[in-house]
Amino acid sequence: MTEVSVFAEILSERPEGITSLFIRGWKKDVDIGVLSHEKGVLQPVSFDIEVHISGSSAPVRDEIDAVVDYDYLRSLVDRLLESRRFNLLETLASEILEGCLAPPEVIASTVSVSKLSVIEGDGEIGCTFSRVKESFAKSSN
Repeated sequence: MTEVSVFAEILSERPEGITSLFIRGWKKDVDIGVLSHEKGVLQPVSFDIEVHISGSSAPVRDEIDAVVDYDYLRSLVDRLLESRRFNLLETLASEILEGCLAPPEVIASTVSVSKLSVIEGDGEIGCTFSRVKESFAKSSN
């Protein structure tokens, strides 16, 4: 996913560096779509999610409570999909992005969501949303 690596590269130019956590190529069957033939039908959807945390130092301890537990990304997607049916990939991706930015340690995130069986062959359609937290962007100026 080129967009994610470019985003990470830009952020990593900061002297303190960044740490990136990710889920890539996570596939789930999801009831999503605005067209009548999509409603009530599970479609394979792929999720690529990356969050960026300021700093690239080793954890203070080799314990899960000493880092941002990236399992929150998986839990976030599951909670959103259980909460309601989405018509648009863009709405789902945007809500995932909002949740990704919730932990105070996270400074930026990129979310891509793709439908895998809409185009014949190996094609996919989807969208990508990226954002740097406003508070981090202001402190970088």
